[in-house]
Amino acid sequence: MNIKIRELKKEDINQYKIEKFLFKMVKESYDLDYVPEYHYDIKDLYKYYLKPQKNNFFIAIDTDTNKIIGTSGIRSYDRKYPIKNRNYSKNTTASIYRVFVEKKYRHQKIATSLIQKVEEFCKKKNYSEIYLHTQRPSYGALPFWLSQKFEIVDDTKDEMGTIHMEKVLKRDLLQITSISEIEESIET
Repeated sequence: MNIKIRELKKEDINQYKIEKFLFKMVKESYDLDYVPEYHYDIKDLYKYYLKPQKNNFFIAIDTDTNKIIGTSGIRSYDRKYPIKNRNYSKNTTASIYRVFVEKKYRHQKIATSLIQKVEEFCKKKNYSEIYLHTQRPSYGALPFWLSQKFEIVDDTKDEMGTIHMEKVLKRDLLQITSISEIEESIET
């Protein structure tokens, strides 16, 4: 098995049937069909991921079969509702979306490789942190994100089991609140 991870190109959207793959994964993962308020970005990948300079979308391709087997998207933070004790902005905060790996390819570090590409991209675009949310019932999601050094910033304990998480990429000394954080920041 040979896996290649790369940025999505406009021509890949149809060639690899990205929308179909994403809706298949949404159905398998969340038992949802198309819900406009949640899935509008899937319907227009170019507009939400490829056109804006601070956004991107990565795909994992099994080069032996030339099939898409994984995805991860990154966008400037655009949530309309506040996250407890956080002050995210579209200029400094990236949001992860659509991280999926085909079932038979899981547990082979493909998602980890996708997230490494996302983090490299975020650092190049000068994001300070990466935000995501997941649902507690989503198979393997919480342990995966914790293994990637994301921290829980709010466990809402809502009916969907929504958990908000972040990974700090660079610390702003003006936002540091304790002496130990300042010392830690100076050492790194």
